[in-house]
Amino acid sequence: MELSPQKQRTRRAILDAAAGEWAQDPAVSLGRIAATAGVGRATVHRYFPDREHLRSALTSDSWAALHAAIVEAAPGAGPVLEVIDRVVSAMVHVGDRVLFLFASAEGSPSDADTSVANAVDELLVAEIERGQREGELDATVPAQWIQRMVWSIVYTGLHATGDGLVARHGVDDLIRWTLRGAITAR
Repeated sequence: MELSPQKQRTRRAILDAAAGEWAQDPAVSLGRIAATAGVGRATVHRYFPDREHLRSALTSDSWAALHAAIVEAAPGAGPVLEVIDRVVSAMVHVGDRVLFLFASAEGSPSDADTSVANAVDELLVAEIERGQREGELDATVPAQWIQRMVWSIVYTGLHATGDGLVARHGVDDLIRWTLRGAITAR
């Protein structure tokens, strides 16, 4: 069943609110999510019958948003370090979704989300392997190690913005600087 534009906006507002709230506190109430979304709790329940339906929808939506952002960063177009910079910016742009995925899924996608999550990882690993082949990235460590470094440093940067340690608008540069120091060829 296709939702009207108004219902799509309401659903999106609820998902965005849930991402922001659950990224900070996985135990936050549905009432708090409803308030953040600017709707009543009953409206949340009309779209998502219970907490688990909302969490499941948000998980799928978050993986899809992350995948779309990374695809938009144009993997394969240009020098690898520039591509990774764009991927980092894409991840920061969907930051609440990344934080939510870490907080709720602990890095393990559901069966329904495995293909999208794998596609996200494959895009990043392909760039890392290209960078290792071309001599831009350290080839002495496994590509999956560097991939985990990217995830970890992005997560750390996003978490630091939530803690007030770094401004959200400046975290991209700090993440990129830290990451380049860790992964570039020596």
